[in-house]
Amino acid sequence: MELKTKKSNNVIVIYLAGRLDVHLSADVEKEINKIISDDAASHLLLNLQDVEYMSSSGLRIFVSTMRILKESKRKLFLCNMNSAVKKIFEVVELMDMFDIYETEEEALRSF
Repeated sequence: MELKTKKSNNVIVIYLAGRLDVHLSADVEKEINKIISDDAASHLLLNLQDVEYMSSSGLRIFVSTMRILKESKRKLFLCNMNSAVKKIFEVVELMDMFDIYETEEEALRSF
């Protein structure tokens, strides 16, 4: 799993690439939590365009991240979700729990 970031105004865009599974989720969660604590004012946008596979442990990261951000009145948006990842969100009925956008540009305009 590869993780890159960029800052756009008060939003940190995190680009995830590869497989988000039980073997990598702890490291990814640790990196995301570091990003959240290093910039205590920014919202997060997770760009999932290059995520090939995601297990339930990946979903847990998103739920945990959203809770952490909500505590400090910040937002978590998701974008560029491929059909395989979207299907996982639909099966576990999490589509309504997150703000999900088709494109990064659309998500950034919504913050």
